[in-house]
Amino acid sequence: MKAAWLLLALAACEKVGPGIVAEGSSCASPRGERRGALVWSEDDYDQARACAAERKVPLVVDLWAPWCHTCLSMSQYVLTDPAFAPFADRFVFVGIDTDKPSNAAVVAKLPQNVWPTYFVLSPDDETIEARFEGAATVRQWREFLGQGESAYAANDLPEGSPLAHVRNGDRAMVAHDLAAADREYGAALAMAPADWPRRPDVLVSQIGARYKRGEIAGCLELGLAALDQTGRSSSVTDFLVWALRCADEREKDAPERARAMREAAAARLTDITHDPSTPLSVDDRSDALANLRELEDQLGHHDLALAAAEQQRALLDDAANHAPSPAAAGTFNYQRGDVYVYLGRPLDIVPALEASARALPDDYDPPYRLAWVLLKANQPDEAKIWIDHAAQLAYGPRKARVLSLAADIAKARGDHDGEKSLRAAVVAQYESLPPGQVSADTIAKAKSALAALDR
Repeated sequence: MKAAWLLLALAACEKVGPGIVAEGSSCASPRGERRGALVWSEDDYDQARACAAERKVPLVVDLWAPWCHTCLSMSQYVLTDPAFAPFADRFVFVGIDTDKPSNAAVVAKLPQNVWPTYFVLSPDDETIEARFEGAATVRQWREFLGQGESAYAANDLPEGSPLAHVRNGDRAMVAHDLAAADREYGAALAMAPADWPRRPDVLVSQIGARYKRGEIAGCLELGLAALDQTGRSSSVTDFLVWALRCADEREKDAPERARAMREAAAARLTDITHDPSTPLSVDDRSDALANLRELEDQLGHHDLALAAAEQQRALLDDAANHAPSPAAAGTFNYQRGDVYVYLGRPLDIVPALEASARALPDDYDPPYRLAWVLLKANQPDEAKIWIDHAAQLAYGPRKARVLSLAADIAKARGDHDGEKSLRAAVVAQYESLPPGQVSADTIAKAKSALAALDR
């Protein structure tokens, strides 16, 4: 999610403590771009870590991807807020494009469940001091930075404090000890006051840990019990993503509980999306509306689903039309394409997506989104033009996704040989990726899709 427009760099490296950066310093010649009060280094984890160690400040890592609309929204509309000015010299900031093969070692070191994921690390030994998943409000991200800074400055958090348990849970998640993560998050929530600012995002982490470890019944029950504690930020939607997955998986064994979860989720999403004072970015509000329309369809309320879709469409169109730059407008490409397809009007969004592709010629995502919409509009020949362009620009794991869509387009065009060649290219692309960027399961699924063509 960050091409030329990404907020990135290393202004924090302009000084070493109170002095001027010495020649040969790890903080000299910072590479990056200032956005708002913060400056981020781009895709140079080692230099950023060395600079943070030299300056004796924590390292903030933003794990993002060019296809991630939440990543784009955070960079364009949240992390540019002036409220972060006091933190500019107290950290070193680095953005890591997780699709770049050159970043595979960092991705393997800091695994993530969602995009974006943010870490505060001790630069000396890469100890995790704080972690935040997904979208955040300005207040939430300030709390995240505060936790990381306090833990780093004190060398440790007070044992038994809520934040110490959160940090222990974050470390357990990265170590794939999901049971320990669940326990630590639960301990933090049990001892924290009801109005604890971190409660919503810690609940997101806890329910995610339960889902990932296969504790589906416990995940669903946490969803029902804690939904009202998730505040009024994007954490509501992030929490419900996991809770509703668990409801789907419990449908056969506990249909009443699954439906109760969906009904509670629909009511909560209706509440926050119809309240203009809810502190949601356009992207977050759109996400909530997309989930709401899917829920209303599941519950048999298609008229309410259509109303949510129209509200989402109007919101996104207005945001894109008033965006300060083509890059900022591109934040909304995926969701605009998705909602126009849902409404049965895919061709209406094509001119805007074409304009985005022309305005961002080095970005693979606009032509990829455009190809998908054109395929949904039953125009595979036109879709092929754009997916071929996207394939020339794409890299890393996402290139395999682009090639997979190209195979779907070849199938729609009746080009069996072309589809087979592209399915083989998907497998080859996945197999070419370094460890940490692709799972064995993903490769197996790609091979299965290729083998199916010979049956």
